[in-house]
Amino acid sequence: MPQSSVIVPLSVRDAARDSVGKFFASISGCDPQTSADDHLDTSKAFGRVEGLRKLTPLEGKKLLEIGSGFGVNLAVFVKDFAIDGYGVEPDGEGFGCSFASSQEIFKVNGLDPKRITPAVGESLPFPDASFDVVYSSYVLEHVEDPVKVLTEAVRVVKPGGIVSCELPNHLSYFEGHYMIPQPPLLGNYLPLWVKLWRRDPAFARTLRTEINPVWCRRTVKKINQQYPVTLLSLGEKDFLDRLAKPFQFESSAWPGNWEWRSKPCRRST
Repeated sequence: MPQSSVIVPLSVRDAARDSVGKFFASISGCDPQTSADDHLDTSKAFGRVEGLRKLTPLEGKKLLEIGSGFGVNLAVFVKDFAIDGYGVEPDGEGFGCSFASSQEIFKVNGLDPKRITPAVGESLPFPDASFDVVYSSYVLEHVEDPVKVLTEAVRVVKPGGIVSCELPNHLSYFEGHYMIPQPPLLGNYLPLWVKLWRRDPAFARTLRTEINPVWCRRTVKKINQQYPVTLLSLGEKDFLDRLAKPFQFESSAWPGNWEWRSKPCRRST
């Protein structure tokens, strides 16, 4: 397993346990500390760099992470891979200390905390064509307007740049937040389904269950009316690569992650 030089202070681990850990205890059934450690796992960032490198070289590139959470991914990007990384992170439900904690992680690691801005993806505080790469990991399903977030991502990426997102596929048969199997096409019936599993359905009502490969194609086509973009992949090759080797869950809070990766688009020149 790769070792990062990024230090996550104990104060941040405690804050994550008492916020995101306790928040997800009634949702996923995971122990709060286990869930917090999963969110702060620096080794995951190495896999994300590997995935991004399949799309474009990263060294020296200017990258924006939408929804940078506790700042762990971004700190690894900057410190271990010399990526010129920036992030936006609003304090949100279950992540009430995420922005403050990301500032602390950056300070402890000798990084400029101003690289992370408290902002939402629907209104990015950056000029057009500011970044070579825009990236997010399991964020779109939580935002108010995922189409607007993707449109903003394309707006701030340079012509020829990459927008890459990891997001759940709600045509799948596993719900990764609640850690339960699900029938595909549940949509707005997800709260009723999780209630059958004796889980709190309130969080399920906030999820953007319309997100799936069909939605992604339709959204990229819609964005293309405003900005010229090309859909590179919906993660099919990643899925086949995973099938070709012993399966591993990404989450350390559960024996795996059944969700789906999407690499939505490249902005055309």
